[in-house]
Amino acid sequence: MKTTETTPKQTVMEKLMKPLPELTAQSTYTRKCSSLSDEEWLRIGILRSLSAVPSGRAFLQELTDHEEYSLKRSHYFETLKSERRLKFCHEIDELLFDQLKSDFNRMDPFKNFSCLDNFDIYAGDGHYHASATHDPRKEGKQYAVQHFYSLNLRNHALKHLVGADVSGTRKKEHDMRALKSLNTSELRQNAPKGRQVIYTWDKAGIDFRQWYNWKHSGGIYFISREKENMKLDTLGVLDFDRTDDLNTGVLSYELCGTSCGVSVHRVKYKDPVTKTIYSFITSLSQLPPGLIAYIYKLRWDIEKVFDQVKNKMEEKKAWATSVTAKTMQAVFICLAHNLMLIMEDELENEQGIVNEIESRRKKKRLDKEIVLAKQNGVELPKHLRFIKRFTQRSVKFVRWLRNNIFRRTSWQDALGSLRLSYADF
Repeated sequence: MKTTETTPKQTVMEKLMKPLPELTAQSTYTRKCSSLSDEEWLRIGILRSLSAVPSGRAFLQELTDHEEYSLKRSHYFETLKSERRLKFCHEIDELLFDQLKSDFNRMDPFKNFSCLDNFDIYAGDGHYHASATHDPRKEGKQYAVQHFYSLNLRNHALKHLVGADVSGTRKKEHDMRALKSLNTSELRQNAPKGRQVIYTWDKAGIDFRQWYNWKHSGGIYFISREKENMKLDTLGVLDFDRTDDLNTGVLSYELCGTSCGVSVHRVKYKDPVTKTIYSFITSLSQLPPGLIAYIYKLRWDIEKVFDQVKNKMEEKKAWATSVTAKTMQAVFICLAHNLMLIMEDELENEQGIVNEIESRRKKKRLDKEIVLAKQNGVELPKHLRFIKRFTQRSVKFVRWLRNNIFRRTSWQDALGSLRLSYADF
């Protein structure tokens, strides 16, 4: 199936998969295979991530019924075990991720903060899939499959960081243990020399000594929430500009000592809308405290993407038993998510198609927050006074895409039905 330039005859499937031929041509792991090419394998994996069918066998039947591919069950599941194909998928994922990093920053929520110009900013967290049907049991139990992901908070590109104990022999792996399995280069995610990297992680990502090491060895910084039982010694009160709109809600900014002998910064912050008080800790020292709070606020975006994966893409269960297959599934989920980002961006910026109903909901939500802040005696700061970008693909978009990729619907014909679905009557 050859991808072409946009024409009235181009299908929705071809439009979604358009970046793949060029990326495949750049791969160092691609090999010729007469029965199932690497590009076809990519397409099949992405289709599986978007399909609503409950099992691998059902998916293969769906492919056959729609005359897309005809694969034997044994061939498909054996290919899922291929270490070479996994390396190929990882490489394609890296290439697409880097492409998005360089070309896809129109919705960057940090673009007006010059102090962040030299930072890549990620939210990180773990996510689970239910065990595969034939996964081995340990003490009579099958354990869920755990993976760790990062979400680029500038452009919303999703990336698989590392699998936890995907063999199913460990009930749960601690976030910091998984992070420590990555080297500095992997954590920097191809950031060029001299560029700095920020991760915002929940409380499971706290390890002050490791934060110190990453900061000084790789320019990697962390932001998290203070644990309830954490004992920090206040070493000094730090100055910040209380007149700066960005610092609205900041109650205090402190330098604190930890039990492991390294220092961190602590920001006490009162949300202007909910009046909830938060305590943030970070290895960063050069940013305004209000910006620390804002970066952590956007960490919630990765949770919304996980909701999209589970409830809209319906990726709730591991595909197969091997470690390779489980990891390949995680990579395909990222590829599918990132390709949907590209398509949704084109729909808005080239076709003028926007989910008007959801945009109106966001406008109403923002108006309510502005009113609540005023009732609390505070003006909502300007960096919070805009309609937020979509944090996940809507169920209407996912259904539209799923309905049309197998029907060989032309791109132009499919646009009309999406416009109708998105219209705010």
